[in-house]
Amino acid sequence: MSKLQVLLTNAYRNAYTLSKNLYTEPKIYDADGDLSKRWYVYYYYRNPVTEKLVLQPPLYMGVNRLKTKKERMEMLVINRIALHELLKKGYNPYETYKETDKRIEQQKIQEEGIQIDSQRKNYTVKEALFFALKQRKPHWKKKTAGTMVGHFNRFIEWLTTNKLIDRNISELKKRDVSTFLNSLTKLQTKKQKELREELVPVSPKTRNNFRATLSTLFAQLEEDEIIERNFITQIKINKSTPKKNKPFSKEQIIDIREYLDKNDPYLRTFIQFMSYAFLRNVEVCRLQVKDIDLASKRLYVRSKTAPLAIVPIIGELETVLRGMKLENYAPTDYVVTRYEKPANWNIDENNKTNYFSKKFKKVKQTLGYSDDYSLYSVRHTAATNIYNSLLAEGKSEEGALMHLMSITRHRSKAGLKNYLREIGATLPKDYSDMYTIDF
Repeated sequence: MSKLQVLLTNAYRNAYTLSKNLYTEPKIYDADGDLSKRWYVYYYYRNPVTEKLVLQPPLYMGVNRLKTKKERMEMLVINRIALHELLKKGYNPYETYKETDKRIEQQKIQEEGIQIDSQRKNYTVKEALFFALKQRKPHWKKKTAGTMVGHFNRFIEWLTTNKLIDRNISELKKRDVSTFLNSLTKLQTKKQKELREELVPVSPKTRNNFRATLSTLFAQLEEDEIIERNFITQIKINKSTPKKNKPFSKEQIIDIREYLDKNDPYLRTFIQFMSYAFLRNVEVCRLQVKDIDLASKRLYVRSKTAPLAIVPIIGELETVLRGMKLENYAPTDYVVTRYEKPANWNIDENNKTNYFSKKFKKVKQTLGYSDDYSLYSVRHTAATNIYNSLLAEGKSEEGALMHLMSITRHRSKAGLKNYLREIGATLPKDYSDMYTIDF
């Protein structure tokens, strides 16, 4: 029996959670039931150098010696589950199993070996920070956890390099953390390192995100009376100006629609969800067949502002949905996928949104649009169009805002006004006749 088979056989006994960003859930290829072809389990794993998800060698495990569909499928299901457990435990196809075992064991000792004694007063920086991470991490969402653990690891690495990691936590000062934050640079690719390219400082937004992560951990330490106060709150937040995408003009929307109808009709479907239901791109990717209620004309959306938002299905979107024949698919199938039909598309949400963003980038390049435009520009265009239509119908600004709030799902009128101002939907009318002098 091979080493991998031994590992798979025993994988059920362990389940240490590791970020699924590293890999996709294993899938079964059954050749559409053709027993003359090879059946196998396949999955993607993130290459540590390119940081891209790469298809790994298929796992056959002797399944093709079985003569019936039932036998093959039963064995493949067992292997798929076992492989998934193995990946969750932390096994990495780019390491030997001995290297992985050693890494997991060290991580286990590191995370579980730090115990807090209520009577103990002295903790090293390392002990205190790992304890804070252990306390906070279970309460973070998957995507948040991946980002914040990355921040944590960068800080630990810096503390180790600067010989602060084994000092008493009480000796760590605000100036130390400020120095770390101010020294942050963008990570380089292998090629950039080989060319010895100059390090580039991170953006103010990224620096502020690191600060927020550390503040969360130090707040935990203050709460547990391991430190006297969370001094991170006194570190200045750098001014950050987020990039805003421009809305498209009516003429640009026509050009985009005509291009998509000829070259990528399915991307137009994705855009229609964003424009007719005012969904973010990630919200479109989260939609499953069970979230579509055509009888009641409702979408059930998992958004960043609410666990479950109810969005009306307007006529234009209903036409799109009925054309997708959702009744032919499983309730858990995702509605919009890379397969251009509802399907079981269980990969990381970032990879899903990036897939459609890259497709739209090709459209922008072909039509000559700058980086000031993105998929979000579609939502901005829709909001501007509806707002101006409401005003054209004779509604007051107040009435138009109240109506639009129910469509865009902004929680406050002030928030909606600010949004419309940022996208240029509320520009003043020509005021030339107000001047009494010439310049």
